[in-house]
Amino acid sequence: MIIFCGNELTLGIIFVNWLLCLAIGSWGFGRLADRPGRKLEWLVMTYILASVILPTQILLTRNIGSWIVAERGEAIGLFSTFYSTFLALFPHCSLNGFQFSLGCRLYAQGADPDKSSVQISVVYVLESLGAMIGGLVFTYLLVHYFHVLEICVSLSLLNLFLALFLQRSEEVVDVAGVRKGLLTGIIILLIVLNMSGIVTGKISDLHVISYRQQWEKFDLVHYENSIYGNIVITESEGQLDFWVNGLTLFTTPDPDIAFVEEVAHFPMLQHPSPERVLLIGGGVGGVLEEILKHPVKMVSYVELDPLIIELTRKYSQEASMVLDDPRVGVIHTDGRLFVKRAEYSYDVIIVNLPSPSSLQLNRFYSLEFFREVHEILGEEGVFSIGLPSSMTLMMEEMGARNRCVYETIKEVFPSCLVVPGYYNIFLASPSKIDGELTPDASILAQRLLDRGLETSLFTEEYIQYKFSPERVELGLAYLSGDGVKINRDLRPAEVYYDLTLWNAMFNQGLRAFLAHISRVEQWWFMVPLGLSILALVFMRRRLRSVWIPVSFTIMTTGFAGMTFSIVLIFAFQVAYGYIYQELGVVSAAFMLGLALGGSCMSHAIPRLRKDISTLTRVELAIIAYSFLLPLVIKQLLYYSGEPFVFPFVRILLPILNGAAGFLVGLEFPLASKICLEDRDRIGRVAGSLYAFDLIGACAGALLSSVWLIPLLGVLEMCLVVAMLNATSLALLIITGRFS
Repeated sequence: MIIFCGNELTLGIIFVNWLLCLAIGSWGFGRLADRPGRKLEWLVMTYILASVILPTQILLTRNIGSWIVAERGEAIGLFSTFYSTFLALFPHCSLNGFQFSLGCRLYAQGADPDKSSVQISVVYVLESLGAMIGGLVFTYLLVHYFHVLEICVSLSLLNLFLALFLQRSEEVVDVAGVRKGLLTGIIILLIVLNMSGIVTGKISDLHVISYRQQWEKFDLVHYENSIYGNIVITESEGQLDFWVNGLTLFTTPDPDIAFVEEVAHFPMLQHPSPERVLLIGGGVGGVLEEILKHPVKMVSYVELDPLIIELTRKYSQEASMVLDDPRVGVIHTDGRLFVKRAEYSYDVIIVNLPSPSSLQLNRFYSLEFFREVHEILGEEGVFSIGLPSSMTLMMEEMGARNRCVYETIKEVFPSCLVVPGYYNIFLASPSKIDGELTPDASILAQRLLDRGLETSLFTEEYIQYKFSPERVELGLAYLSGDGVKINRDLRPAEVYYDLTLWNAMFNQGLRAFLAHISRVEQWWFMVPLGLSILALVFMRRRLRSVWIPVSFTIMTTGFAGMTFSIVLIFAFQVAYGYIYQELGVVSAAFMLGLALGGSCMSHAIPRLRKDISTLTRVELAIIAYSFLLPLVIKQLLYYSGEPFVFPFVRILLPILNGAAGFLVGLEFPLASKICLEDRDRIGRVAGSLYAFDLIGACAGALLSSVWLIPLLGVLEMCLVVAMLNATSLALLIITGRFS
């Protein structure tokens, strides 16, 4: 996240590569599991390799940035992000995928051939339970008390002790003494090295050295993780730069004065007598200080991460003095949630956040948020929000991103005004009185003089320059036009427009393609799905095998399971903003559901007589869930502002994700049984089905998060999932008739 300034797109690419590497290991290397050889000895060696690879990968990954870009904070292109994260993840993840296939083969070894599918199911269930336990332990224990390398070394020790335990098994005992002794010696040596590193503190020293190398071109002052992100402070010629997840947050004591003065004074001067001000984000970078120059009585400053304020007080005396002003109240909560629960109205509301490059940030640029702001603005209130722009390089993609927000604001506020520049400031007011928001520079300049504001660049001449007729006309022309979607909570179109802008900076060849698919409609998916059915039916009649339809069903189910998880996480984030702490339990709930579904089907398999028919019914249940989920989410968001709803949601969200996992988990054991009747290669069947599951999940992670949800919306995305699984359902019905 630090290297790639992680938003949903970069995280989606990382997630896709993780699943892709697992699939390669499970399907590609998994074919080795059925070859003659001492498979348990291979498993021992994979544990030894894993113990070495994981901490090594962490150290190498921290320096990937210096191989790709010249300077920290420099944007990284799509292709560079993909290939570098693939190379970073491949060694460990492909090994992990191979272990699954190898484990299935070993666990089924010597078992009744009729029960092979049950043995595969047991491995699948145990793998899911391990993932659930790992997610919970990492989220609620390890990440709070240990740094990354300590966690990796602990996992290395766990792998090594498992390898040592497996060395005692009967199969490995039969291995020639030299080989067995060599493996044992390597394991013991690695255990000693890892334990001595922890006891002597060498691991902690290596951790410090590695993150200093990560920021080697900067004078590193502070490095710390919070539950909301990685915070770094660097120093250059007396200036302190605060970074969050690799992006510059603010600079002190001399910030970008033109930016902070514009963000603060344009909305404040639009109000004749501002007394109550709400500032969401970015206050300690100088904006809060500028607001306090006005005759305000109260400023509510909402900053989600307490660590940012704590470190600001520690390292910046100037910012600390501003925070200690008796008129300032610092609130550590999600800004959107604060607006929903605000107890009184405000004269001015300023949102000073980065551009909506992620689903989390998009919540502050949506139609629903603007409506919530409208409810707590006074009659003459002023709302302000901004986006990076340009008055010289007017890219079509940048215009679409700004136009989307502008058109969305106009849907809510009757009075709107734009201050054009390299940073467009959108001003809005609920007042219907003509001229309430004024571009008249003389009125604003008079208020500037009347309030006795001491500013550096924000002068009467500067105001006249910003509101010159030529600039205003050019800025409005840039925002005119059609073809953009209104930005909504459950259809975050602004995220997609930001993606197209980011891509245009690095890959001109994809501009036309991204512009074309931005017009995507739901019915588009009917054509390829119909063709898929025809193609698969044709192949089915020729091959007379259940392998193709069952594999396709597993892939569509993997797509559905991943999409359901993303939709639920997205819905919670829209409502409450801080998914970080909840992510562990939500993901763990899915894995628990996966394990329960796999376990239930494993116990039911011996009693089943019509396997294809049972698989068909599971597909029907997934389609029904696709229709139910968006209805539940819609009600959740409607009541999300009520205090009594939040505890209920924290329980409901994991339950819903667990239910999705349960439906997905039902299919893998059943598919294994069906395919093993057709093929007797346990390792190959298990590895291939697992790979199809991961490929489907991989497609779901990438397409739903960065394309289909932003353009179609959550409801339509769930309908696409229903259509995709209806395709596999139709194929299964046809298969059942031919069987």
